[in-house]
Amino acid sequence: MRTARLRVRLEDVESSVVRVVDLPAASTVDEVHHVLQAAMGWTDRHLFEVRAGDARYGPPDGEDPDVVDARTVRLRNLPPSFSYDYDFGDAWSVAVDVLGEGDDQPGLVYGEGDEPADDLGGTSGYADALAEGVLRPFDAERIGARVGRVVGRVPAGLRVFLAIVGDGVKLTPQGRLPQTVVRAVQRQRPDWHRLGAEGRPAHREDDLRPLEALHDLALEARLVRVSRGVMTSTKAAADPLEVLRRIRAAFSPETFLGLVVNYVVIRLLVEGPQDPDELAADLHALVGWHWGRAGRPLTEEETRIVLAQNWAVLRGLDQIDEEARTVDRLWRPGVEAGWLLPRTALVVPDGS
Repeated sequence: MRTARLRVRLEDVESSVVRVVDLPAASTVDEVHHVLQAAMGWTDRHLFEVRAGDARYGPPDGEDPDVVDARTVRLRNLPPSFSYDYDFGDAWSVAVDVLGEGDDQPGLVYGEGDEPADDLGGTSGYADALAEGVLRPFDAERIGARVGRVVGRVPAGLRVFLAIVGDGVKLTPQGRLPQTVVRAVQRQRPDWHRLGAEGRPAHREDDLRPLEALHDLALEARLVRVSRGVMTSTKAAADPLEVLRRIRAAFSPETFLGLVVNYVVIRLLVEGPQDPDELAADLHALVGWHWGRAGRPLTEEETRIVLAQNWAVLRGLDQIDEEARTVDRLWRPGVEAGWLLPRTALVVPDGS
């Protein structure tokens, strides 16, 4: 992977706060934003803006028409030096310099200076906290892990699906994967069998519901295409960064589905295993009156149905796993939780 190396310096503080990071050279400005959040120790709670000369880039839902959607511009389109502003209340300002090419893999190269926590009170708050000795010390291992998680990796389950599709799979007349392919996937992911019967062979794609969900997601994200009954991978499927970008777009936190998925994964990462019914009740209490259907607020039962409908895709993307309980099953973080969605990556507890 080609990377670019950035030097990041927090401005207007007496103590030097510097990070040097490598990130994919093809990153969008929005992806640069998430890497900077990880490098500085922030958690993406507030608005941001990148300033390069007279140009300004920010979130897609901003109200200022002069601010360009940061998702539509690449790092290579920016000048060698630009500014990154975060949290317009605390008014953090970061100077960013593009130093050139980086190493083969993204990550943290160098750092110094205690972390400027969210809602600290800006530079004056930083100075007070520094004098009191209450700032979180810079930890290269921790910050390096955050940068790696934000850059992300393609979930293992999705890699299995894309590898199986390969150069082409002839679909059934109903447009689903044939039994030979279904069983090939089952051999790699036996836990996906809907009946949970160890060694029991699957017959149809919907016997492996996470596989069925990945099939539909890959079509929606244009990672695969179907022509004359044959499914093949698109060019994008060969580029891990583009795969991540398209899957992340499908779960944008600006959408209801994205909000649900981010909420579930963050709850599991921060609090551990959860009862899905309790998750649904808590989620409904949080967003039930802000989201609706047919002109009325969502009910708790509808919120529970949303979680149930998305169980399969969350399993397929290895965002959740399950553990047996006497009556039903608890959801717990999957092996890829915290490595797919940038906002979940920024709140992963240390040591997870």
